[in-house]
Amino acid sequence: MSKAEPCTKLSGAFLRLILVSWSAICLADEKVGSTKPEASGFVHEFQPTHKQARIIRPLFEDQPIALNTFCLDHNGNILACVGGSNVQYLVSKDGSQQAKTVEQPRQLQCYSPEGTLFRSVDLSFKPTAINVAANGIVFVAGEGKIARIDSEGRVLATADSPHIGSLEDFKQRIENAAKKQLEENSTRYREQVARIEDRIKALKETPETDRTEIDARRLTTYEKQKELYETQISALKGSGSGSGSTSLAMSRKLGITALAVTSKDVFLCTYAVEGSGFEVWRMTHDFSEPTKVVEKLGGCCGQCDIQATDSHLVLAENTKFKVALLNRDGERLMDFGKGDRKAVDGFGSCCNPMNIRCCDNGDILTAESSIGTIKRFNKDGELLGVIGKGKIGGGCKHVAVAFDPQRDRYYMMNVDKDHICVLVPNSEAPEITAEEAMAKLAREGLGQKLVGAWSLDGKTPDDENATSKTVEENSETKSNSKLISASRLRLSSDPYSSLFLSFEPDGNLITRGGRSTAVDQGWECIRQDGNTLYVSKIQGNIEYYEYKVEFVTDDEATISLLYNDRVLSCNRYQRVPATPEAGAADNSGETE
Repeated sequence: MSKAEPCTKLSGAFLRLILVSWSAICLADEKVGSTKPEASGFVHEFQPTHKQARIIRPLFEDQPIALNTFCLDHNGNILACVGGSNVQYLVSKDGSQQAKTVEQPRQLQCYSPEGTLFRSVDLSFKPTAINVAANGIVFVAGEGKIARIDSEGRVLATADSPHIGSLEDFKQRIENAAKKQLEENSTRYREQVARIEDRIKALKETPETDRTEIDARRLTTYEKQKELYETQISALKGSGSGSGSTSLAMSRKLGITALAVTSKDVFLCTYAVEGSGFEVWRMTHDFSEPTKVVEKLGGCCGQCDIQATDSHLVLAENTKFKVALLNRDGERLMDFGKGDRKAVDGFGSCCNPMNIRCCDNGDILTAESSIGTIKRFNKDGELLGVIGKGKIGGGCKHVAVAFDPQRDRYYMMNVDKDHICVLVPNSEAPEITAEEAMAKLAREGLGQKLVGAWSLDGKTPDDENATSKTVEENSETKSNSKLISASRLRLSSDPYSSLFLSFEPDGNLITRGGRSTAVDQGWECIRQDGNTLYVSKIQGNIEYYEYKVEFVTDDEATISLLYNDRVLSCNRYQRVPATPEAGAADNSGETE
């Protein structure tokens, strides 16, 4: 995926939304809207050595441009792969948002270590993978192409990716694979229909007057299931017809997720043409002698990263929570890593490490999506240290990482915001960054106002003592009641809306209603602008969503749930009056 939308996975013809776990490392405790320090996941012997101090955002004609990936050259310059076809969400005048495919120039942009653009190289394809050889030659790949570029930005050669072969043969393989997958899915659904028809037939053999109530309910259920499977079969037939489906499949299969280079080899990580997963191809610097060295690689949400040294091909096996070391022929030599959300040497979230980078001395950097943590291991898999955390937001996504040994800086990509996080040594980082200053101002300002419980009608969800009399007597409340009713209706079809929100003073967050209902939630102030407050929504120590809180009065606010600046839900909330202190409880001894 080019942007980090909530993860989706296609199983048969059903599209299911997978909610990944989320994580954030928080800065302070005992403050409004902040989580506790022990939630960071770092043990004392591995305190972070670096801190995010600023960002570098690529631009084209002074406007933001999509960032696909990046790496560093040997002088510490940032080589950014930008542009191409990307999906953006555009806001209409009425506030609604629509997805639109935007075409931007396909370029390799070169920035100084301080973020100044000094060269742009136009490319004939959307660049999605990049690396630099020891002699300074840059290799860039994407959309089934690979190019070799010298240190002055001259394109020396361009070739097709070796996984394509003949373009006509490639297209035919795509069509055959799509037909095979379509037939397999259709056969599976037809078998389900046949089994259900047998059950329906067996039930109907019993005279209607002799059927039990359970039999009647089962018959209704089976008939609905049969209708559902038949609908899926029809949908599959429709999805497999026409050139559009073949074009979409070809576009995906042309994808190149990573590129690695050694003194004599170039490795490409590509999508497998037949079936799912990824494969790795090796070739020479002049793009000859192509050989497939690894196949049937797994990867979450279209992400699979590789790097290489002269002695090892290194894989980021994100679905296995491992880093694997292979020889140049693809034979596995060793691996290390484990899935563990608490151990400092473990990898967290749903699938990590997502990206890796090989250092000149043989050390391996790992970058974890959602969490944003950069760690450094030696080639034997021993953890050397926790570098720090890039502020990247939640979601399974590309989080390219790089290290500048001359300046002792680390870089991490935030694909959602199209920028690169710059982490500097703690000794060079400001005591309070600009973002931290804005967060502190928000905590001490509107964050104080947000503390408390909020619901659509100003009452807790289980408070059934509210009467309609008060609503009828107060015209303003009556107007709000219409809004509340509309919001309640929206809740039935909007999985992101919450019926009740409680922003606790210690940074805990309680929600009820909608998909966002979960345990172990927190909130943290980001910034404020006038009467509008932005806070992060944290779950499992991972920041995924944001809340935009627009205060109408001290006790009324419009609260929107945002994902990467995209509005997922928006409702008007009323403050729930604070419950009496324990000593003021009634004789029943019950408290709300």
